Amino acid sequence: MTTNGSFIIVTGGDARYEPLIRELIASVRALEPGAACPIGVIDAGLTDEQVARFRAEGITVVNPPWPVELPAHRLRGRVHLKANLAKLHLPACFPGYETVIWIDADAWVQDWEAIELLRRGAAKGRFAIVAQFGRFSETELRLDWLFGRFARVRSILFKNASRAGLPGSVCRDLATRPTLNAGAYALRSDAPHWASFQDWQKKVLKKGRIFTSDQLAMAGAIYLDGHPVELLPEWCNYIGPWRFDPDKRELVEYYLPNRRLGVVHMAGEDAMRADPSVLRPVLDMDDREHMLSLRYPAWAKTGEAVAATAR
Repeated sequence: MTTNGSFIIVTGGDARYEPLIRELIASVRALEPGAACPIGVIDAGLTDEQVARFRAEGITVVNPPWPVELPAHRLRGRVHLKANLAKLHLPACFPGYETVIWIDADAWVQDWEAIELLRRGAAKGRFAIVAQFGRFSETELRLDWLFGRFARVRSILFKNASRAGLPGSVCRDLATRPTLNAGAYALRSDAPHWASFQDWQKKVLKKGRIFTSDQLAMAGAIYLDGHPVELLPEWCNYIGPWRFDPDKRELVEYYLPNRRLGVVHMAGEDAMRADPSVLRPVLDMDDREHMLSLRYPAWAKTGEAVAATAR
């Protein structure tokens, strides 16, 4: 039984991702609406000590069973993949909430308005998520040119659907669809989408990649099964290009109106996720380049250090 209007923010990962999980939680707690927000963590390889610390801080930690049976040679000891698979079973992992909001551990919340939009989208009975296309994408569709005007589609969904051995008609239908960024989304616990996600997950995992199976299953449920979706603006799950406002000390959209980012998602920043001392070039509002970290602690205490790195 759910509580009217209740929601939980859920993330997950293994022992290596524990620092990032903590940074995400800290970013939520630092915003006034998030101070008392229920938070859940999928244990996908955390140590006993890490689990104990989370629980002592009031965080709900769940170590779910593998939702789909996979042979050991496919898992290759990658326990962290349990978080990817569990993302499509969240109401069962965290019962009692009207809405579940998932945020990847390599992301953090800068503006609570992104959480509000996720909740509002879910309240409409729709799958609230950001699609990876539009003015911040360098290309809408990747093509391999064969000869003359003939080319082969190389989109993310097409490649993953083909690798998963899905029927040709399905691969073609997904070929030009934008990828739904599974790094942040919200959905009512009683929405029919979940069953559809899980059905597609079983189909995809017969041959497909485990890591990207969640995004492919979501695409099947939305684009092929026709479940309603609420596509949110990019700043609700932003993956670059990067710009910051040194006066307001915040990360913003690269192009006008340079809106404050809601969820900062470090997708593709492998070195930075592993090492908080790693920096990357980020432009300020006057296109001056700065070497900065995108991780939450750097933005929780920016100060004069930001301006001092301009070059």
